[in-house]
Amino acid sequence: MGSSYNQSVRILVQGIVQGVGFRPFVYRMAKQHHIKGTVCNTPAGVVIEAQGIRCASFINALRTNLPPRARIDSMSISDVPDSIQYDNFEILESFIGEGSVAIPLDCALCPACEAEMDDPLNRRYRYPFINCTDCGPRYTIIQIPPYDRVRTSMKHFTMCPECEAEYSDPNSRRYHAEPISCPQCGPKLKMIDNKANVIEGDPLDLAVKMLKEGKIIALKGLGGFHLMCDATSDAAVSELRRRKHRNAKPLAVMFRSLEDLETYTLISEDERNHIAGAIKPIVIVRAKQGTNISKYIAPTIDRLGVFLPYTPLHRLLFEHIDFPLVATSANVSDEPIIVRTDEIVSRLGNVVDAVLTHDRTIVNALDDSVVQIAQARVVMLRMGRGFAPRTFPLMKMLNESVLAVGAHQKSAIALGVKQNMVLSGHIGDLGSVEAEDYFDRTIQTFKRFYECEPTVIASDLHPNYSSTQYAVATKREHVTLQHHYAHILACMAEYTLNEKVLGFAFDGTGYGDDGTLWGGEVMIADTQGYTRIGFLKPFTLLGGDKAIKEPRRIALSLLFESYSLEEVLELNSPTTEAFLPHEIRTLHHMWLKKINAPLSSSMGRLFDAVASLGGFIQTLDYEGQGGMIMESFVDPSITEPFEFTLLNGVIDLSEMVKQIIVLTAKADVKRIIASRFIATVEAIMCRFANLHPELPIVIGGGVFQNHALMSRLYRGFDSNRFYAQQQTPINDGSIALGQLYYVIHNTKEKNER
Repeated sequence: MGSSYNQSVRILVQGIVQGVGFRPFVYRMAKQHHIKGTVCNTPAGVVIEAQGIRCASFINALRTNLPPRARIDSMSISDVPDSIQYDNFEILESFIGEGSVAIPLDCALCPACEAEMDDPLNRRYRYPFINCTDCGPRYTIIQIPPYDRVRTSMKHFTMCPECEAEYSDPNSRRYHAEPISCPQCGPKLKMIDNKANVIEGDPLDLAVKMLKEGKIIALKGLGGFHLMCDATSDAAVSELRRRKHRNAKPLAVMFRSLEDLETYTLISEDERNHIAGAIKPIVIVRAKQGTNISKYIAPTIDRLGVFLPYTPLHRLLFEHIDFPLVATSANVSDEPIIVRTDEIVSRLGNVVDAVLTHDRTIVNALDDSVVQIAQARVVMLRMGRGFAPRTFPLMKMLNESVLAVGAHQKSAIALGVKQNMVLSGHIGDLGSVEAEDYFDRTIQTFKRFYECEPTVIASDLHPNYSSTQYAVATKREHVTLQHHYAHILACMAEYTLNEKVLGFAFDGTGYGDDGTLWGGEVMIADTQGYTRIGFLKPFTLLGGDKAIKEPRRIALSLLFESYSLEEVLELNSPTTEAFLPHEIRTLHHMWLKKINAPLSSSMGRLFDAVASLGGFIQTLDYEGQGGMIMESFVDPSITEPFEFTLLNGVIDLSEMVKQIIVLTAKADVKRIIASRFIATVEAIMCRFANLHPELPIVIGGGVFQNHALMSRLYRGFDSNRFYAQQQTPINDGSIALGQLYYVIHNTKEKNER
């Protein structure tokens, strides 16, 4: 269509346009521009029928003055006959049918609602469930789209006359705010002990009292429960760790305000904007030294996962608490977040002293999102509340739906349906009954939301992944994809890249095409396939899976590659000092005879080995701990890499190992080793980038969660050539997106028929 519009048009708007105040926004714009017609939620998106002499300016206003939480992915405009004449502009009821509309996302408490809950004259003063079209639960309460109250868990609460009046008034910011309620008609708080007995008294006052006494409580948030305690109390935090069997993995900390948070951390302007923005994710930032934060919050690292209260309930809790609170996901380690009160009691009753809960059901579990900022860019570590499900529009319509089931750790699924790719939020590590049940429920939820039955299932190449086994069991058309190729494709999907790229996939472990464990892979790839042009020289994981928990075993195998057994026994190295001499001899025999000694080219395992060689850590409490500890020692001014060779694509770091051994006798050794190792990883990437200057650079894999490494890469590579995920997890949380992107591009002919 040209620059002028017919006076009678139909507009289809797709994106996040339901549950975000989009229809009342359209209504207001229509009134301002003297437009007559209708606006309606449909499964395909929002449909607007518009008549009037100012259609062009009306459409421009729709594009430029969006509500805060709305997102337009596409806007289709077509002429319609003006045989139907409208007398005014109306908002019509939603209707159901097969569709692919983006699901509205949960939003943190907005400033307008915050002001109301602080106003003693407002009827929602100190109301723990205040919300409007700009904030509150969305995805977590939806049973089936379109997003209307009768299809959410709020259908059990009948609106009082005052709420009904706001809900029905297009000029109110609570027009069709589906979770609308007030103290007279909404959900109610309740405090119970760890055996499910009701504790009499004001639930909030009881929670505050317990937290001040050093107790541990579970609190029901938007997408699940938090475990909370005083973050300044060594006794409380160490007791939480003891009860939860979580030895050292960092705990997230919630602060009352941005001002309080800044007394504990050193944050950039970009970090500040994300911390205080509309989503309020957990942001990994640098901790200040010498504060009263408990030493058990993030042992041995200098970074904190911090966030601000994002629900009115969190906000009310801090009215009478002047110290930061641990607010970690209520789950059994690496399993999905718990959403039901009875499950908190049955599974974590031995962890918590009490539970602050309420009677608004969480339909869809959703963990907090976790991000960090490197050189002003987002690095997504866990995609959850406020970001998930993430919908990407496609240029063409799919004739059949495709399900991608992702990897085994950091599980997430992706669905290709109609004109969208949809990536789920974080599920957890598969392998437990609870995680696999949640994995299956998420698939059923997506199928229900989009009214589809996928005909093609994509999975990882690894035959023992639970997700792969699920795909096989469906008896549908099944496509398997190599893990690291899927990492590269996930980044390509985010940026809609189709051309050949130079891909770096660095992570802990993935099943290679040759049956060995990959993880330090360099590829030339496109949507049709890949060629592996580089990889770390494979090294031995002494003891198999045991080596993943004990980096000293991997480091020892690297020493065996460069030195004789007698020389290793004589070395003055943190790695050899971590063993008794007879243990070294036994492991050397295993290495020599290849007994329980699989080979790996994993960059993640190399990080672990260097952490051992440099004396940072010898045994791990959680994945990536070695890299996180080293990260805190990195000095950006040290840019000299260690030596390495590149021959026929094989990256040999034997000389680096010898250089590290020499360095261990010097002062300030940890700062030098950590800095030079990060510089080495960058140098390896630069070597390949210089060999293929014509190709865009695409990265993926858990190693790129390292803040020091990402900061160097963003500084070192041309931004017009370098692509790293920002909207989706850079780790296994987006493997499903890469799998989906491959299938969509390789069933193109079938879809176009």
